[in-house]
Amino acid sequence: MRYDFRTMLDRTGMDALAIDGLGMQDGFSPSLPRPGFDPIPMWVADMNFPTAPVIPEAIAKRVAHPAYGYFPVRKEYYDAIRFWQETRNGVTGLTDDCIGYENGVLGGLVSAVNVLCSRGGNILIHSPTYIGFTSCLENNGYHLVHSE
Repeated sequence: MRYDFRTMLDRTGMDALAIDGLGMQDGFSPSLPRPGFDPIPMWVADMNFPTAPVIPEAIAKRVAHPAYGYFPVRKEYYDAIRFWQETRNGVTGLTDDCIGYENGVLGGLVSAVNVLCSRGGNILIHSPTYIGFTSCLENNGYHLVHSE
């Protein structure tokens, strides 16, 4: 699939933290640019180009059903991960029990660290780093050691 990564979107007023969050919280977000300067939204890992069309299409299809509720992890989720691991990394034989589920990078970070470390332990991180990483690790009982 070919995709245009050059078209930039105006995300002002569309709940884009990278744009609407500027100047909102001292120590977290950069200040607003001086008059006459455009914001450069490079302070948060957020994309400023349109999402690949298949993604909003799949979301719209799911949203069309009127019940949302809680859900189990679907077979397609596990199958997609097995396919990725087999074709990209040559890993075979993964069972569902070998695959975890996280709905975001911060939960994934905490899950990975929990496998390797005990709460209350020291975690070496580079400084500066994304505040989401530092917050979720501290909130889960880890002591951060900053590497300048």
